[in-house]
Amino acid sequence: MIRLASLLAAIALLPACGFQPLYAGSDFSGVNSSGIQIAEIPGRSGYMLRRELMRELSVGLPNLEEPAQLTISLSESYPRIALFPDGGVSRSYYDGRANYVLATSDSTLNGSAGVQVPFAAAPSPFADVAAQTQSAEQGMQLLARRIVADLRIQLQNADDTDTRQPDPTKK
Repeated sequence: MIRLASLLAAIALLPACGFQPLYAGSDFSGVNSSGIQIAEIPGRSGYMLRRELMRELSVGLPNLEEPAQLTISLSESYPRIALFPDGGVSRSYYDGRANYVLATSDSTLNGSAGVQVPFAAAPSPFADVAAQTQSAEQGMQLLARRIVADLRIQLQNADDTDTRQPDPTKK
């Protein structure tokens, strides 16, 4: 009984000493160290995109000192390119498109970005699924970089010309 009480007391004191689970990095609470909260994006690709965005945005954005909320809508497809006379597919590609909105207490930035990642169509359905998964992972890394680069450019240019628009929901 004394051991159980000691164990419970030790567990209760762990958060006070700064204990954090091993895999709970800056994205554990959904807010990274820069104060940019990234809303959940549905699906497997959405999870990968959110993870990459958290990694890319961990250093913050220029001219953004207040907390912000980044919302992403993601659409994706796997078009096939028929190159054989019988209509057989030899190439495919992952096509990912994202529309985003970065909202702060007084302004919003929005934009879109897209990627296309080619891959060889495999004769086996299992190999084709693996190729699709790998191209989606690569696509989410590229898409996250493009979104962050676009946000950096928009915020950097905000000093020269105010590209940010007032948020119509805030008064």
